[in-house]
Amino acid sequence: MQNHPQQPEKNSQWKTILLTLWQMLSKNWGFKLLALFVAIALWAGLITQDPSLTREKIFNDVTISVTGSETIKRNGMIVTSDLGELMQGAQLQVDVPQMQYSNANASTFNARIDLSRVNTTGVQEIKVLTTNSVAYGTVRQVIPSTLEIEVDEYVTRYRIPMNVNIIGEAPAGYYAGTAQPDPPMVAVSGPKALVEQIVRAEAVLDLSSLPAREGTMRVASAFYLLDEQGNAVESDLLSVTSESVLLDSVVVELTMYATKEMDISGLSMINGEPAEGYEVKSVSYTPTVIRAAGRSINLDLLDTLYASSAVDVTGKTDSLQQQVRVRRPTELIYLSADTVTVEVEIGPIIQEKSFTDQKVSVVNLKSGQRVSTDVRTANLIITGPQLWVQGLRSYHVTLSCDASGLTAGEYDLPVICRIQNDAGQNYTVDVQPATVHVTIR
Repeated sequence: MQNHPQQPEKNSQWKTILLTLWQMLSKNWGFKLLALFVAIALWAGLITQDPSLTREKIFNDVTISVTGSETIKRNGMIVTSDLGELMQGAQLQVDVPQMQYSNANASTFNARIDLSRVNTTGVQEIKVLTTNSVAYGTVRQVIPSTLEIEVDEYVTRYRIPMNVNIIGEAPAGYYAGTAQPDPPMVAVSGPKALVEQIVRAEAVLDLSSLPAREGTMRVASAFYLLDEQGNAVESDLLSVTSESVLLDSVVVELTMYATKEMDISGLSMINGEPAEGYEVKSVSYTPTVIRAAGRSINLDLLDTLYASSAVDVTGKTDSLQQQVRVRRPTELIYLSADTVTVEVEIGPIIQEKSFTDQKVSVVNLKSGQRVSTDVRTANLIITGPQLWVQGLRSYHVTLSCDASGLTAGEYDLPVICRIQNDAGQNYTVDVQPATVHVTIR
């Protein structure tokens, strides 16, 4: 009962405090604005600290990563589509907490495809995966959500031969020996459709790039994979290995030798004798000089090369042409020509035969004409094939002067020689005197 008088006093105090605050706020606008600013700051702080409050963020031109590439190969398959192009230009739509909005980036959500999930070949539609984050938010949508890829069998062919394609010329004065690739065989792995086309590998060696010196050289050379037509089979999906080591080049080994020009000896180019009445007129051969290669110390000891066989002319009556091998000394490793072409000219033996006091007559006189000459006989020499000339007799030979169309008078007429059965014979006749002084009356 004694406390009742204090209640009105307390109410009066509160009224006084509230009235004072109201007077301060209603009369002082600076305090008003400060209070509003403090309220907003407190509200913003509370909003950013609340992970349940999110905001949409869109990432464009996102690159999708690829996982499981080795797993799909171990499973005997490989993607043949151009993943580099397919993986570009994706879009992520993400709900990001307000407090991490400025920090979130596309890599946080790890957009990817997992090739280890592929279990068959052909055209496959594979889902684009993402990773959500408690701190950075949740992926609402990926565009595109799936990718279409082509899958082929992953195969390996072993013992693909490695050849060497030589281009260019060796430095002047030198010869490049046989080039040997290391390794001589390779294995090619990749999509079955590509690997089945490959029949060989070919390294390229430019001889003009080699130093001008003798000795064995080892040069790293690029190589190409070729099909049956010699066309290059190129793809980033193909891998070339040797003993499980991945190759991007091969080693080509060769030896450089000094060179020297050597004459071909004409000795012993032919053997035997032509048929009776025939002889060898001439022997010629090409080339007459051959380029040889070997160690300098050996080249200094050699100057001439010889034929290893001869052209047999036994019983021949006609000229002939034949290739003859050149003997290569063991000191030499190379000759620019292994053979020479030998041309043998064969013809009749030419012989002379003399006839003396052969009667010279004047023919084709007009009727009633008479003739006198300063000489009645002449001597002659017939030169021609031996067998034919040897068979000639004086009665085979006729000497005459032709008086056709001539009238009375004096003339110097040439002596004409006619020989029986001379068809097809190549011969010459020398008559002395060559002309006769004729008087026609």
